Amino acid sequence: MIEEKKNQKHKYLMLMLSAITVLVLVIVWQLFAPFQLDNDNIYLKTIASGEMTGVPEAHLNHMTILSGLVLKLLYTVTGNGVPWFGILLCASIAVTMVLMMYKTLSVSDNIWKKAVLFVVFLISFVSFFYQYFAMTQYTLATGIIGAGALFLFAATDYKKVGNKEFILNLLPFVLLSAWAAGMRQKAFFMLFPFFGIVFLGLLLDALKSKDKTFLKRTVIVFSLFIATNIAVFLLDFAAYSKEEWKDYRQYNSDRESIVDYSGFPLYEENKSAYDSLGISKSSYEALTKHYNLILDENINANSMEALSEISKNNKKDEKLSFVSKTVGVIKGIVNINLFEYQDRPINIPVYLLYLFVFALSLLLKRYKALRDLGFLIGARMVDWVYLVWIGRYPFRVTQIIYIAEALLLIAIILRYELWQNPVRKKDKEKKNIFEKAGFNFVFAIMLLMIAASGIRFGIPVMKNNYNTIKGSRAMSTCFVELEDYLSAHPDNFYFFDMSHLYYTEDTLSFEKKPYENYVYMGSWMPNSPWYNNKMKAWGFETPTEGLLEKDKVYIIYQQVDFDTRDFLDYYFEEHFPGTKIEVVDTFVSSNGFVYEILKPR
Repeated sequence: MIEEKKNQKHKYLMLMLSAITVLVLVIVWQLFAPFQLDNDNIYLKTIASGEMTGVPEAHLNHMTILSGLVLKLLYTVTGNGVPWFGILLCASIAVTMVLMMYKTLSVSDNIWKKAVLFVVFLISFVSFFYQYFAMTQYTLATGIIGAGALFLFAATDYKKVGNKEFILNLLPFVLLSAWAAGMRQKAFFMLFPFFGIVFLGLLLDALKSKDKTFLKRTVIVFSLFIATNIAVFLLDFAAYSKEEWKDYRQYNSDRESIVDYSGFPLYEENKSAYDSLGISKSSYEALTKHYNLILDENINANSMEALSEISKNNKKDEKLSFVSKTVGVIKGIVNINLFEYQDRPINIPVYLLYLFVFALSLLLKRYKALRDLGFLIGARMVDWVYLVWIGRYPFRVTQIIYIAEALLLIAIILRYELWQNPVRKKDKEKKNIFEKAGFNFVFAIMLLMIAASGIRFGIPVMKNNYNTIKGSRAMSTCFVELEDYLSAHPDNFYFFDMSHLYYTEDTLSFEKKPYENYVYMGSWMPNSPWYNNKMKAWGFETPTEGLLEKDKVYIIYQQVDFDTRDFLDYYFEEHFPGTKIEVVDTFVSSNGFVYEILKPR
């Protein structure tokens, strides 16, 4: 009875600490604002909210249909004045972190140890994880949620718990893994090598122990993980089975291959190919130098496929030998992991954790932990070899590897009780000072060094992120005022030139409803059902048709010192001789940006 009451108190304590964590997250959101959507999230938000499509849309292309349906429901109920996209990403990260903290605190019955772990968690959040909230990005959100599921998978003891506790532990894991797969399955695939090595370790332990219940539970957990991923894949496959979506996704895959990997073939060296595709020199310059993908209707699925093939063939001629490329990959991995600053600050505590897990495993003679450490190094290398081999490893992707490593290293500490002092009561008479004090010393040093690395490296990065986003927000005042201009001219339709237009968004603020009478001439959205349907709704099918044949269709161009709009004059003069671009209106934002409203006539 006394033991039951004690356990109940610990559960209440953990619930209270979890609630405090949520409160801290809210306070940090308020104190350390601003936040912004980063990378392609801005475009995804315009689709999900209905700003791009007129009505909320579940087909988001880069995010799976499951998360699209959730966002569509939220925006349909409340309208696009509520920033559901940013709220959903931040809330998903917050819930994941709370579940991980609750799991971590549950392994110890000592209140003081819980307090220490809680403080370390808060320091880690402020110094290492603030940036994932501040620059909200769906790929990183997927990585954190998926790594949270990975942590729950690895840190749970499936052998010693009862059936009820097993099910209670299983539910958060299944829900998190399903939601991570349902947010961006491509990013979630990055974690598969880590899930594989955890399953392998558990399977080996279960087979060695000859415990049928342990083996059965291990297989059940991993089978549910596989089943949820298959279900999400099939749901997405069905959602994009129509021809219009198949064609667009093939086009976007070819566009991505060129833009992110191989690059557009040079015009002078491939002029005959461009001529056969109907792409002139002016179209080529608008496309490659200014990223205006829909200015010329000949830049479409067929031409993008052909250009992608030409670009790949050109790259084949430049390919290094297998040995040379392998050496290059090894050098690249070493350079990125040890000498580049892209992944700071999180790579520093990860390396510290590797060191301390190794030291504690040896000290305590927990050799299975060393086995799992070796498995972990193997899993990370699978991801790194793949990324460096294909030559694409942006911050939002490499961070997922480090997050997964950090959480699995912590799970190893919990699973093998590397946090427990090995000295038992009957051993207290021994005079072995190292055995009595060595563990506590090593563990205390580990916590102090991780906290110190957070203060030394994490806090400066957090401050830098804050200042960067604050500057971006100030710069983006011009776009807020541009939307005021759009809303003042609701009968007009505008194409945004992609050369210089800059836009960030406060992820969590409840501000005015964005206006809908525009599209970007670039990004990955052109030639999509969203764009096609929107232009048809305004009475035309191609940008040039709208600009030349409709009275109230315009281009918005942002003036800058280092470039001009000559490429637009060149394009229209070459394609439509005698056409001149007129400046029909201008406005100057409060932060000094000048916008020209252009009309080809």
